[in-house]
Amino acid sequence: MTMKRIGMQVGLALAIMAGTLPLTIAFDGSSAQAASTDSQAQLRKEIVNAIAQRAESLEIAYKGNEASMKKDIRATLDDAVNSDDYLHYIVKTYGYEASMSGGKAEIDFKFTYWESLSETKEVQKRVSQALRKILTPGMNDYQKEKAIHDWIVTNLSYDTSLAAHSAYDGLVNGETVCQGYALLTYEMMKQAGIPVRIVEGSSRGIAHTWNLVQLGGKWYHLDTTWNDPVPNVAGRVSYDYYNLTDAQMRADHSWPASSSYPAAATPFDQTLSTLNVTDKSKVSFYKTIYEQLGYAYLEDSRTATSLQQLTNKISDAVDKRQKELLVRYTRGVMLKTDMKKAFAGQKGITGYSYSYEDYSLTPINDKLLRIVFKY
Repeated sequence: MTMKRIGMQVGLALAIMAGTLPLTIAFDGSSAQAASTDSQAQLRKEIVNAIAQRAESLEIAYKGNEASMKKDIRATLDDAVNSDDYLHYIVKTYGYEASMSGGKAEIDFKFTYWESLSETKEVQKRVSQALRKILTPGMNDYQKEKAIHDWIVTNLSYDTSLAAHSAYDGLVNGETVCQGYALLTYEMMKQAGIPVRIVEGSSRGIAHTWNLVQLGGKWYHLDTTWNDPVPNVAGRVSYDYYNLTDAQMRADHSWPASSSYPAAATPFDQTLSTLNVTDKSKVSFYKTIYEQLGYAYLEDSRTATSLQQLTNKISDAVDKRQKELLVRYTRGVMLKTDMKKAFAGQKGITGYSYSYEDYSLTPINDKLLRIVFKY
């Protein structure tokens, strides 16, 4: 008896993508033919090769265990799609139709893509060109990562229409969503020789992707999307999501706890402090990035934990006739009230203004406070 079984799986769908493939699909693109096989490993290899060539269909005869046939096909398909992060996230949708009889199946796999093969090759070419410009001989991985991160943030803009999903869109058209940012970060890090992964989860209430990078044997979260201001501000680079641990990232990102992603457990400020001692040749870089990432505001000298401490720091700044004061204030919920009290009896100035933003390196409601004085 011949039975027809349909197995469908929708690929990554960020921001606006939803739904499933219809049972009958017409393709104008390429198809790949493969000889029959009775090996799941060979079946996986054929699927990976088809995706790598951006084939829109793959027909293959497969022999296997009748009892687990459907499960094995779906598992092998999923495993093939997940075999490489870049391939995974340029696949738009994927699925299959299969006619099964006994332990035999005639399978027709179907794929659609966010990025064509020619577009991926263009990405690889442009990435290579960019790296030749921004990376210099003697750079270590920490310096390469910084150069790549800053280049991406200053050259791409977030696609608020949520239509562009690929690295190609970002490089050629200048706009893409988080998927494109993560793909471009992946390709640039990979070509620079830095181990990298793409992480799929959610942030700020929406589906989201970002990266994990390995530096000095330790993994860190890197989100080039959320480090790029929206709306775009030319030349501005944020470092709120630069080399964070799992614990720091989980403040506003989530991903499967049982996932295969490597753990990010070492705070990057500790890594930089160690490198300052062990790698004297690049101390200037480590000190600069320590400041840029805001780690200096974890130090007691740049932190106020009470109204009295805030008042004292303001008085000290005024006595020294500083133009501005930057300080982390741990009483974030009381900031406006405490500012009025701190300046109530302040002498020696004609006025002041202040602004503040969330301090992302601590899980509590800390604020990074900037005060400008008028004399």
